[in-house]
Amino acid sequence: MSAAAAVSRRYRLTARLSQAWAYAFTGAMVLFSLFPVYWVFATSLKTKRDGLANPPLWIFDPTQANYLKLWSHDTFKFTFLNSIIVTGIGVALSLSIAIPAAYVIVRMKMRGRRFFGAWLILAYMLPEFLFVLPMFSLYQWTGLYDTHAGLALMYQVHVLPLSIWLLSSFFGEIDFAIDEAARMEGATHWQILTKIYVPCSLPGVAATAILNAIWIWNELAIAIGLTFSRAQTVTLGVTSFRGYAALDWGAMTAASIIAIVPMLLFAVVAQKHIVKGLTLGAVKG
Repeated sequence: MSAAAAVSRRYRLTARLSQAWAYAFTGAMVLFSLFPVYWVFATSLKTKRDGLANPPLWIFDPTQANYLKLWSHDTFKFTFLNSIIVTGIGVALSLSIAIPAAYVIVRMKMRGRRFFGAWLILAYMLPEFLFVLPMFSLYQWTGLYDTHAGLALMYQVHVLPLSIWLLSSFFGEIDFAIDEAARMEGATHWQILTKIYVPCSLPGVAATAILNAIWIWNELAIAIGLTFSRAQTVTLGVTSFRGYAALDWGAMTAASIIAIVPMLLFAVVAQKHIVKGLTLGAVKG
């Protein structure tokens, strides 16, 4: 065997070993990240005695009792419905504001765009409770405290900067010549936005809506500060199985699984829109 062939063979062997290690490491990280979800699901199928066993039981007789108890629990069903309402209002509100705002930023050559973009990122990174504390008294005074509309409106502090930032990048990929041609034909800005920009960036708009829905559904800090009973969301509904000096681990873990499933299914079904939206390239005329 020649020296060149030996080097080539050694190189291929090294490449295969590196690839095998990469797959093994990725698989280990996936299993590590999914283990908490598995453990919550397994606990939701255990009886109270099995759930509190020490050491933990890996093999047990599964039961549906916790899930049956869950749907007979009025508070959890009420909070689940609240989350659907608040998420729908929040996503609709964020898109109705972010789409025109992103169009103005991208096509109107607004001054201070870089400063505005930095502000959007900063607002997105700030903790939620920073806004809840000063808004608590204002919400009580205006009657927005513990309402679906008030909660969805407060969520805009977080989701609106993200929506404007994402949609600005999507709209910026559209060929400006299309915009100019539409203006020469007499189209108004509203017509250009609704008939050109939104259809051409539909995957990006869908991805933005999906990301907003997932964040609103999972949010907890704002819901704790600005709700009491009427507008509590499903994340608070999960904690309703906590009593004085006692935790119903079976029902709480079952509630956690039920709370996860809608957004999980939503993300799986809309996965292609997320991928298309986040990898949206230039539009060719």
